[in-house]
Amino acid sequence: MARRQIAPTNPAWVGDLPVFERSLANGLKALALPRPGAPTVVVDLYYPVGSVDEPPGKSGLAHFLEHMLFKGTERFPKGQIDELAYLAAGMVNAETGEDATHYWFAFPRGRWELALAVEADRMLAARFDPREVEVERTVIAEERAREMDSPLGRLDQTHLAVSYLVHPYRNPVLGWPDDLRRATVEDLHGFYRDHYRPDGAVLIVVGDIDPARALDQVEKAFGKLPRGPEPRPRTAIVEPRQTGRRDFTLVESEGAARGVFGWHSVPEGHVDTPALDVLSDLLSVGRRSRLWDRLVERERLATWVDASQEGSRLAGQFLVSAEAAPGVDPRRVEAVVVQELQKLAVDGPTEAELARSRNRLEAAWRWEQEDLPGLAAGLGHVALWDDWRAWQASHRAALAIRAEDVRRVASMYLVEGGLTAGWSLPRPAGSLFVLGVAPVATTPEPAATPRVDATRPRAALKVPALGSTLSDYTPRRDVLANGLRVLTERRPGTGTVALDLVVDAGQVREARPGLAHLVGRMREEGTTTRSAEAVSMAVEDVGGTLDVGSTGVSLRVRAEDLAMAVELLADIALRPAFPAESLAWTKRRIGHERRADRDDPSYKADQLFRSLVYGDHPAGRDPRAGALAPIGPAEIRAHHKRWFTADNAFLVAVGDFDEAELAELARKRLGRWAPSGKPGGPIETPVAAAKPKVRRVFHPGEQVHLLIGHLGVARNHPDIDALAILDYILGSGPGFTDRLSRTLRDELGLAYSVGGGMTDSADVVPGMLRVYVGTGPDQADRAASAVVETIASLARGEFSDEEVDRARRYLAGSWVFDYQTVGQRADRLVELERWGLPLDEPLRWPDRVGTVPAARVREAAARHLHPDRLIRVEYGPIRPR
Repeated sequence: MARRQIAPTNPAWVGDLPVFERSLANGLKALALPRPGAPTVVVDLYYPVGSVDEPPGKSGLAHFLEHMLFKGTERFPKGQIDELAYLAAGMVNAETGEDATHYWFAFPRGRWELALAVEADRMLAARFDPREVEVERTVIAEERAREMDSPLGRLDQTHLAVSYLVHPYRNPVLGWPDDLRRATVEDLHGFYRDHYRPDGAVLIVVGDIDPARALDQVEKAFGKLPRGPEPRPRTAIVEPRQTGRRDFTLVESEGAARGVFGWHSVPEGHVDTPALDVLSDLLSVGRRSRLWDRLVERERLATWVDASQEGSRLAGQFLVSAEAAPGVDPRRVEAVVVQELQKLAVDGPTEAELARSRNRLEAAWRWEQEDLPGLAAGLGHVALWDDWRAWQASHRAALAIRAEDVRRVASMYLVEGGLTAGWSLPRPAGSLFVLGVAPVATTPEPAATPRVDATRPRAALKVPALGSTLSDYTPRRDVLANGLRVLTERRPGTGTVALDLVVDAGQVREARPGLAHLVGRMREEGTTTRSAEAVSMAVEDVGGTLDVGSTGVSLRVRAEDLAMAVELLADIALRPAFPAESLAWTKRRIGHERRADRDDPSYKADQLFRSLVYGDHPAGRDPRAGALAPIGPAEIRAHHKRWFTADNAFLVAVGDFDEAELAELARKRLGRWAPSGKPGGPIETPVAAAKPKVRRVFHPGEQVHLLIGHLGVARNHPDIDALAILDYILGSGPGFTDRLSRTLRDELGLAYSVGGGMTDSADVVPGMLRVYVGTGPDQADRAASAVVETIASLARGEFSDEEVDRARRYLAGSWVFDYQTVGQRADRLVELERWGLPLDEPLRWPDRVGTVPAARVREAAARHLHPDRLIRVEYGPIRPR
């Protein structure tokens, strides 16, 4: 759960990119950041209003209002904002924080001007239909229930309420339940009238645009809107200075002791923010960071730790969070946190630590330059309260931080008198609720389901034509003499490289449950030539990131670190040490992580659902299941020897490199990797259940987690295109464009989280038709009935040709969102190779999916949707029948 949200044109710079700015006469500030060649454009509108601006007793009003702005205007009636974005293959969403609310659109390039028309209209013309207000009140209650349905969410909310005694920052952004129940249409409309207007707002356009023309279009859309009649209301409440430590304890966890320690620090934009950011980096980023090294690696008191400077506009907190290892007294974890902070306050960091931090910050800045939504958000959030150039200035200031700066802020802010410490502890043995599991009748209680109107009237705006293209997608595929496949795509100018060495050695290849995952985790513990510390040093000293798992190794580095990265990747994959002294602690951490995950009822519901869908197949169990069994070093080495071979693997490299240099590095470091002569082999195919199954499990909590579905298809199934279209009709569409979202959330108001489909989980092993709904216990039967009836109606072919056409349009255009960054492109090449698809599949996909006949979609629905074999799980505070 996120705690913080974070005239003539004049060119300036963010990173190596020009930003153009224009201030309109009505006070709107517009920024344009051109990214030539980017396949998408992001439009992000920021308002300087959040939960801090709510009147006393009206918490949640800002967030409630954000929801209502999707209910339409006179020009764009209910449903049309999502619908128009859908037809243009775009996405739309919004977010409310303590200090700001922002609404964003993302489109394939050439379609973004639709966002200006929508945002200009709903800035002053939003509707507040009383019926829609009541529907959305229920939806927000379910959103809040979702956040409060885990000990972590309750710990976070309590920590804020104890840290701030009078300031509005103590209130949850979603609001307190009593305040939500009391909010009226008049409250919403008055808050909207006070805060939604052009003066003070910031609009950002980022992507493949002509900046001068983009700013002209912004001025054309917004320039005639009037300023607000009066100054914006601002909170005048000041939080008293904390003069003593505050503590609280919640006893409600099932699997883990979690702690949050917070000190009042500084607001956003404060001169000490860069030093506090560096301090947080030194404490918890990487295995060699102060807290991670001591708590997790050396003393093994915790399984996870994180630190961050969380600044808001009016105040800030420095936070440290940790999960205690099983059987460890939480006070020991807290003592180490305090000791390490005191050391930094007295001695400061070493020059080596600061150099490592600078490299991480500089590398992260490079990766951010391809993240268009991140660029828009970074510019907009800073520009609300400051000159947007302060964003880059803050980054430069962090690179210049000295040891004395860190020592000073640690000694000034991280003192016991300003500390608020809270723990969520496991319940004592014997106090847990007993989970009752019982099969029930498979026919859900009937419920009225609103008619789905696939042909609602649309606003009179031109929707761009079908399809999207990538002009710079040029991957290559080569094979080394030993059988290793090498897939590359050059992305000059990015300054970054993504490397993935993928091996067919995962869960479906393990000889016993949990073995593959355990082998992957043990591969983190060093090689025959490098200790675990030396591996961490090699990556962290250059600001890289390393991910090691059961199916290989991934590295993200700066372009100049390519040679080191390929050498290290090969060392980890080919020469793991599997040190016996690390095995017990690795198993202990895995076991604790599983127990910690069980604090999330949605996780437990999903695991139960998977086990019913897949039965005894490996895909039906948690990959970590069985990792605590008596698996020894010999079995670990045998698994690695059998599967980690050159002809059972492939290397993906995407980024800023010379192709000849990369090819030489691959041959030098991986060319001698021995093949097995017997790669892969057939994979066990799961058997679909022949009869329906229902499991109802009582568990105390806020929501019933409802899952409905059955076994699906593999990614290479010939019906995959038709099923992808069907998914977007059923429950995968953006916003409220699909049947399930429109019915259960937008019309009935039964849920905040709802959706599902079949193709997103399709892999080399068949995936699942999986529909998820998080709803209240009184609404679970109605929600289940609506889901089952929706699936049944689609199986009968009861959907219009127009619904098929809209889904085809979206899929043919929106695929470019997955090809924006170096990391995304590497991920897509990994998928193509795993699925045995040609490298030009992304280029062929738009025309192919865009011409799938509606009749073929209906045939696929009849073949693959089985309402008579649905598996249903209800997990949570279910009502007895």
